Order: sequence, then structure tokens, then C-alpha cells
Amino acid sequence: MALEKIFQPLKIGPITVPNRVTRSAHGGLEMSPRMTDDYIAYHARRGSGGCGLTILGAASVHPSSMLYPYGLFYDGIVDDYRRLMAAVEPSPMKVFAQLWHGGNLYPAQDGGPPWAVSDVPGMTGLVGQRMSEAMIEEVIGAYVRCARHARDGGLHGIEIHAAHGYLPQQFLSEIYNDRADGWGGSLENRMRFLLEIVRQVRSAVGGTMAVGVRLAASDMPGGVDEGINIKVLERLQAENLIDYVNISRGDYYRMDTMVGAMQNPTGYEVPSSGTIAAAATVPRLLAGRYRTLDDAEQLLRDGTADLVSMVRAQIADPDLVNKTREGRALEVRPCIGCNQHFRGGRWGCAVNAAAGIESRYDEALITLTETPRKVLVVGGGPAGLEAARVAAMRGHKVTLCEASPRLGGQLDIARLAPHSAGFGDIALWLEAEVYRLGVEVRLNTFMEEDEVIAEMADHVIVATGSVPRMDAQQHTLPSQLVPGADMPHVVSTAELLREKKPRGRTALVLDTVGDYEGLAATEHLLAQGLSVTYVTAQAALAWKNERSLAAWERFQALGGFTLLVRHHLVEIRENDVMVRPYLAAMQQVTAVPADTVVLITPNKPLREIHEALAPGNPNIRIVGDAREPRDLLRAIWEGHAAAREIH
Repeated sequence: MALEKIFQPLKIGPITVPNRVTRSAHGGLEMSPRMTDDYIAYHARRGSGGCGLTILGAASVHPSSMLYPYGLFYDGIVDDYRRLMAAVEPSPMKVFAQLWHGGNLYPAQDGGPPWAVSDVPGMTGLVGQRMSEAMIEEVIGAYVRCARHARDGGLHGIEIHAAHGYLPQQFLSEIYNDRADGWGGSLENRMRFLLEIVRQVRSAVGGTMAVGVRLAASDMPGGVDEGINIKVLERLQAENLIDYVNISRGDYYRMDTMVGAMQNPTGYEVPSSGTIAAAATVPRLLAGRYRTLDDAEQLLRDGTADLVSMVRAQIADPDLVNKTREGRALEVRPCIGCNQHFRGGRWGCAVNAAAGIESRYDEALITLTETPRKVLVVGGGPAGLEAARVAAMRGHKVTLCEASPRLGGQLDIARLAPHSAGFGDIALWLEAEVYRLGVEVRLNTFMEEDEVIAEMADHVIVATGSVPRMDAQQHTLPSQLVPGADMPHVVSTAELLREKKPRGRTALVLDTVGDYEGLAATEHLLAQGLSVTYVTAQAALAWKNERSLAAWERFQALGGFTLLVRHHLVEIRENDVMVRPYLAAMQQVTAVPADTVVLITPNKPLREIHEALAPGNPNIRIVGDAREPRDLLRAIWEGHAAAREIH
């Protein structure tokens, strides 16, 4: 597709953005009361990568409800803004500040009750403090002060967040707004809080800065729907209060629509956001898992939007715009929608190890080494592929040996699971990059210790991965031996997805890991018409995973799903499995029908090469599942780090 509209500039009130690629506000880097160097470098890097507009957030205008320690009301925020703009200004990217207040969703700075429209409990379970007239006026004033701070700091625009169930939308809600004064009752009164904010912000900074609002319809029955949002938008436009509108979807009723994941298709928000956008007479910014400029171009050509938010696409690859403009779209690292951004002990990205720490780790800082080394990578899964890619970027002579006939490792299995094709996207990208960068790839090459030695490599990265353990040991009750684990109808998820048609009409999935794998096995079986019992010693379904709520919804729609939490396996038999509640008496066992049994327990790492060769040799590193079976984020981060550390 010829890209035309996506690169066109657009006037938003008094400012002009250089193209239509936008980054809506998101949180994660606001862990300090002040802007950190990492925060500034993160945003500046998206500017140098070609983004047209970034919106800062989410940060509170007032200490009465805080999402992160960082707030817009602190002394010094103007100086922070100026430092940010000095870093951004070499690029033409425009920068807006989002003004946020969480209302009954997040506690006050001192840990006390948040200020809210009422004391109706919020979706996070907090009971807010009903705001008095004076408190309402104080918060409106806080929005205005924070808008002035952004102006004085040199920013280009202001966005008032009135979506996702936050304070302005709580005022709009008939569920939360039970007030009998001038701020409640009729829709006119319920709109008053937002209207007063925008009016006063507009009066304070209008003419010098773009002013907009963020709106969204709730998926909750009885929530603030598209119709209410349209009336709000029409009222804002009738008073000429806004220069643009940012429209998304959802709230805390279901996070998977507010923050879409791998199961959400491109444009999944548009049936809702597009309905609201049709009432707009100002530029419209829409989101919805847009990962490529081709996808964004199509939305613009359809006439539904004027700007397209591509947040995670530019987290995964900050050079998305520049690479595509230069005809290198195939080199763009894909966002896979895994939402694993907090798994590494800091905010980041599973596929981009540098995200969030660009000030010291950006790939643009990688330079060719003056002393190229011979590097051997053993294993072609995500850790090994990333290690080979980065080592080749540094100019080393890299050989990658993979025992199987395909690259990808566990990703090659994960992509076969329902709603998980994104795992294959990053595997294919990594494979294409190692070939493009000149890595020597040897498939069907199983390496043993003597063969590794024979390569005479200067550095060896062991990325041999892990295999299913298949002994049914449950780490919450390791003394419980489970007879029957060696029976032929007992399989791993890998066997289930790749090879074996499940036996019979009933299945049991034991999940002691709590991540993608349990969801994948369960849905795969349900989709084939089996009744499935998911068993875990934990208190929830896939307790580590970011997609469990959406999976739960699909399981209910497919039917035949039973969830057994706080249970252990006792014995596997020919057509059923004996289970017992956690900490229950030995005789409290129940038979669960199971013609097929899937065991998901922590994998066994393949460390033999490392254990044999690493003692006394600092140039042998172990990464990914071979180091410890965990997840994609840690595999890629460790592979990346190991390659950068080669000297």
C-alpha cells in the first residue's frame, strides 16, 4: 500500500503535527516524583524515530488520587518539562501533557481515601471521599495550574483525560454520580465537572496550546456508553472548547479492551470509538492495536480517524516511522501484544530490551567493535536468536547452532496456541534479522561439549532452552508422588499442540506455572469439543498471565469448562484423575473424568553444556530457559545482555 495520509501534517488548533503517527498517554515510567533521565530519553527517542505526536501520562493533577509517585503538581515540574523539551526538540515531534485524576480508582498520596464524586465503591474496591463543593473547585483549579505548568515548560498541548472510568467519567456516570446537587442528576449537571475543567483550562492556555479531551465508552452494562460520549463531545464542540478528541474504549470493568492484548485484532476498538468519532468536527485520534503504518494508513483512508495511536508498536521499535519511510518496513520489530511490560523488575518490553532505559541501553548506542570475536550461540530459541542478532550488530563473527530443523524454540510451539500467533511474529522477525546480519545458521545441529570446544569460539552463549518435566511433581506439595504420570494419555502442551489429537471427550489440565501455557492447552481442548477441568493449587486461573480474563470469557462461551483452584493431583488413572483440595485431609479425594491429561509444571533446563564448560571460563554465558525456565521477556533480555557484554 502506498503510504500517503500517514505522513501528511495536520493542524490541531494553534500547532501542526508533522505526521499522523501518535503515542497516546500511558504509564509505567513514573516511579519517581520527578522526571528521570530514562523518562526523558524514552520520549525523546520516539521523536528521533519519527513519531509525530506524543502525549505524556498518566500523572495526577492533585494528590487526592495517585496512580504513580510522579505527579504534575510537584515543585520543579516546569523545569522537568524544559529538560524534556530540550531533549525532544531536535525532532519535529509535538508533545502534549495529559491531565489525569483517578477518582475512586486509586488512593490518595498519603494512602487515604481518594477524592471522588461519591462514596460508591470504585472498580478497584476503594471507597472514595465524597467531594464537597470546595473540594471540587480545588481539583478544577489543580487541572488549570497543571495546564499552566505544561505551557510554561514549553509543551505544545493539553489533554484532559475523561475516559477509562477516571474522575471526570465518574461524574458522567449514573452509577457513581448519585449527587443531588448541581454536579449530579441530569446529564447536563453530570457534564458540568468536565465542562468547567475544559473551560478554565481553555481560558488559561487556549490560543497558545492545543486543547483536547480523551473519551471512551464503557463495556459495562449501564456504564457511560457511546450515546453519552457523543452528547459530551457535541457539547464541547458547541462551545468551541477543544481542538481535537482522543477516543478509545473501555474501563476497569474489563482491562482487556482498555489495554488490548494478543487476542485483540487490529482496529478492535473502532466499532465503539468510531461511533463516537462520527460526531466529531475536530481532528480525531483513535487507537486499537495498530502495529504497522499500512494498518494506520487504512484507518485514515477509511475516514474514521485523523490521527492513529501506535503506542506499543513504538515501544517495540522506536524507529517504526523512519524505517517504514525509508522502505525498511520488514526491519521493524513487531509488537506482539503480550503486555509483559512489568515482568522484568522494571517497566519495559518483552521484545525490545532497551525500552525504558534508552538513556544507557538504546540500540542506537551499539557500535561496531574494534576487536571482532568468534561467537558461538548454541540454541535457536528467542534467547539465542536475540544474542546472535545483537552480537552480529556489534560486528562479531557469529555462528548459531540449532538442534531442530526450525528456529524459534518455544515460540514455534506457542504460536500454535489459540489467539497466540503473535509469538510467531517475533520469531520470524528474529530469524529474518539474524540472516540479514550475516549470522551463520546451522539447523539440525545438536551440539555436545566436545563439539562446542572444537568450534574454538572466543565466546559461547548457551541458549539450549528447556523441556517439559512430565513427572507431575507439584511444587506446592513436592512430597506428593502422582502415580500414573507415565501413562500414554498424559501429554505435555507441546505434544498436544504439535502432535497428539486428544483422547476421548474429557480432559484435565494441571497448571502449576500459571501463564500462557495453561490457557493455551485449555482453550485448544475446549475448541475441539472436550470438557476440560483446569486444576491449580493457586487461587486463580493463570494467575501470572495478562490475558486470563479474556480467556475466561472465551472458555465460558465454548462451554464445558470447570475451574478447580486450591487443588492438588493425587493419582492419574485410565479415565479419570483423583484430586484433593489443598490442605484437606488425605481421604478428601474426588474423581475428575479425564480421558486426556495435560501436565504443565516448571520445565527442566538443559544446562549440560554450560555445567561442563563454564567452570573457569568467563566467556561462556547461559541465557533464557537454559538458565531458568521463565518467560519470553527474560529470554530476550538475557540474550541481548549477553551479546552486548562481549568484549
